[in-house]
Amino acid sequence: MMEFYKSLYRALLAIAISFAITSILFVLTGANPFLAYYYIFFGAFGDLLLITETFVRATPILLVSLGLAISFKCKVWNIGAEGQLYIGAMIGTLAALSMGESSLTLLISILFAILGGAAWASIPAFMKARLGINEVITTFLMNYVAINLIQWLLAFPLKSPETLFPESARIPSSAIFPIIINHTRFHLGILISFLIILPLMYFLMMKTTFGFKVKAVGENPEAARYGGINVGRTIFIALVISGALAGMAGFFEVSGIQYRMRPTISPGYGYTGIVIALLGQNNPIGIAFASIFIAAIINGSSTMSRMLNQPQGIVDFIQGVLIIMILLSDMILRYLEKKELILR
Repeated sequence: MMEFYKSLYRALLAIAISFAITSILFVLTGANPFLAYYYIFFGAFGDLLLITETFVRATPILLVSLGLAISFKCKVWNIGAEGQLYIGAMIGTLAALSMGESSLTLLISILFAILGGAAWASIPAFMKARLGINEVITTFLMNYVAINLIQWLLAFPLKSPETLFPESARIPSSAIFPIIINHTRFHLGILISFLIILPLMYFLMMKTTFGFKVKAVGENPEAARYGGINVGRTIFIALVISGALAGMAGFFEVSGIQYRMRPTISPGYGYTGIVIALLGQNNPIGIAFASIFIAAIINGSSTMSRMLNQPQGIVDFIQGVLIIMILLSDMILRYLEKKELILR
């Protein structure tokens, strides 16, 4: 329980300091910080349509972040979720176009998207687990390989003849998630992500032997190896699961929102997921709240930008400061405990 409270302290501390620093930026640009945060909140939760759009935005972030959490908990730093998302989205789209109208098209497309993301992640996973090659470098560089490969495919061999833009043909209607709330974009994939994938990942990470192995390897790989845990296999599986969820996130975006594979399918969800996994302290429940929180800032910032004439890039600034503050939060907490400003 104490560990839970420390995680909560770290997250709230990082958010509070980030907002304080961002407030200084607002003041320097002539905006009222309180008004800015009001418009961000209103732009994310002001009415039913805005609330549903926040959940639309939060869904791919949630899936990517859950995958990253399991690798981060294993102390394996997967920076390649963006590329894994693109590969999964592309493979899922190709599966949907190949299947055509069928009652199994959606399910099979999702499975292929999962396999695509997992397969792409398995390359750096093998290099890490068997060859000891740094996964930060390999996963990051493979983002560029994946994104540029897909941009070429969509511009030439897989370009739809029906459009002038570099994009795939429209997926069949049987591969599209049904809309749950009329006159919104709130689709079935959102419910699957929050009500099925989230609990499953919580169970996997917190209640299973594999979850214990992941934690043990992350805490002390040598002790884990001495205790009989296959460290290489655990690292490999953690990275593959991470890629699988990123691939799923990619196709959920195609099936629920875009209906075509496009070279701009992700505005950086793979990188945003890093912020969310750290902010949520690699806990699935914390990640769910953090996903909604960041999605609200992203969506609400457009309203704030329009009303106060502020750059929408403030979102990237907040995310950058959040990462720094999360990394510093342990040191800050130790200082506060030493000064007896918070309970140990």
